[in-house]
Amino acid sequence: MSSESRAVSWDESGTVSRPYFADIDAAFGNIHELLGRKWHLRIVYHLLEDGPLGFSDLKDRLDGVSSKMLSESLSSLEEESLVTRKIVSDRPVRVQYSLTERGAALERVVEELLRWDAEHSLPEVER
Repeated sequence: MSSESRAVSWDESGTVSRPYFADIDAAFGNIHELLGRKWHLRIVYHLLEDGPLGFSDLKDRLDGVSSKMLSESLSSLEEESLVTRKIVSDRPVRVQYSLTERGAALERVVEELLRWDAEHSLPEVER
């Protein structure tokens, strides 16, 4: 495949529909920047599944994430308008994170990635 623009688009049933022209390199670069980081898709998944969550609740759901990395990941997702941060209490300070409309639109993508993994993952011995 070349990096030239392609006419590609699918309708909701998964069939090709009206043309959409995209710079494939730019598109994959954007996708990687948004979702290619280790914790980003995991955070989006938990916010999709469990609704708005506080920092500690998110940290409890993400096995192995440090507070610093979670904070950086949430800030990055906020900058990309995928997550919003709301202060729910100022004494003590408590914040709640939720998906924006843009972030919630990733639901089908996350579902399809998990479905693909379930159907096509190689057994541990083959990896």
